[in-house]
Amino acid sequence: MGELWQETLKQLREKLGKQNFETWIRPIRVRELHDAEIKLDVPNKFFRDWLSEHFFTAIQETLNSVAQQTMRIAIIVNQELQTTPPVEKPDSQPRFKQNRANNLIPKYTFNNFVVGASNQFAHAASLAVANQPGEHHNPLFIYGGVGLGKTHLVNAIGHRVVEKRPHLRVFYLSSESFMNELIGSLRRDKMDEFKSRFRNVDLLILDDVQFIAGKERTQEEFFHTFNSLYESHRQIVITSDKFPKEIPDLEDRLRNRFEGGLIADIQPPDVETRVAILQKKAEIEGVVLPHEVAIFLASQIDSNVRELEGSLTRLGAFASLTKTPITIELAKEVLHNTLRSTHREVTIENIQKTICDYFNLKPADLKAKRRTKNIAFPRQVAMYLCRKHTSTSFPAIGHKFGGRDHSTVIHASKVVEKKIKEDPYMQATIEKIERTLKK
Repeated sequence: MGELWQETLKQLREKLGKQNFETWIRPIRVRELHDAEIKLDVPNKFFRDWLSEHFFTAIQETLNSVAQQTMRIAIIVNQELQTTPPVEKPDSQPRFKQNRANNLIPKYTFNNFVVGASNQFAHAASLAVANQPGEHHNPLFIYGGVGLGKTHLVNAIGHRVVEKRPHLRVFYLSSESFMNELIGSLRRDKMDEFKSRFRNVDLLILDDVQFIAGKERTQEEFFHTFNSLYESHRQIVITSDKFPKEIPDLEDRLRNRFEGGLIADIQPPDVETRVAILQKKAEIEGVVLPHEVAIFLASQIDSNVRELEGSLTRLGAFASLTKTPITIELAKEVLHNTLRSTHREVTIENIQKTICDYFNLKPADLKAKRRTKNIAFPRQVAMYLCRKHTSTSFPAIGHKFGGRDHSTVIHASKVVEKKIKEDPYMQATIEKIERTLKK
């Protein structure tokens, strides 16, 4: 078994190149090899889906060639492979100078980014881009909820490029800043300077790209900027709170460009990763945080990393000012508002509000008779969530959605359940909405 797989790995490395090999092939483990069937373990479902879509043919052809027979391949998710890599220790002295012109946020580096199962893939993709900008995975599109570490990761990419390749020009900004600079250039009739500034960088990092959706001139200018950089083999890194096809009012030509690169999502961290984040934050800020308090906070605050770290900062400040040791009782006292609001009872009304916020609709849209796709599907999702998270009957749910009958609610639930099973991105969307509901 070992010789067959090792030879397969050797040939795949030559076929796919070092970066693709290290990112997608190296983590695979052989579970079983019997006759003409091989079972391969991968760390998570996203990894399996990406591997199946982009590299399965190469694996199949190489295995067949090495084994000199047609092999049957089964790819199996084995979550035990999702070990949490150790956090890199920061150097005692920075090895590179910060370039103020690049706009990077100094505190966000790979050294202080805590890696867990929820962000492992996005972290690996970011490292790959940082080590070989413009050569693979262009653009890199990272999406996830608020406060999960997107801005941290993309700034870390920028810092690593500045460190390893100081001759390259790096620029980071938010989409809102991009739009404001565009408006200013138009007013001053300085569009040539604007184009020169953004189209002559080697790495452009644009944060929160969903902000430009619906803004025609900004989208048009970014489209041309994107094309100019891409055609010159210069790296583009983008973040968003949603998967490209879920961003409302985003032009199809931009959506297609985003989906043509590597897409990585960041999910809320599991409790083990939240504990590690708290311990790392406490170490950086010089806060003495007992392990049992870290576990308590991590189990109580599961919405996002920003809120988790903010809670530790408040707790540490209170303990320092009052010269009080940090205990679970103190955490409950200082953070009582945060801890109380972490979870709430789910009602039809807050389901409707959450759906409207997520899909950019008005409450009346969910109750209207219109059946346009941009309204009908969010309405179906809302009905599905009402059935799942409340004890309300089908007829009563229908009544809350403009007097629809129980059969409409049943049909909506079945449609959404089917989509969740068939589409991993739909499953991720529903899970994201559910987490928002429980905050």
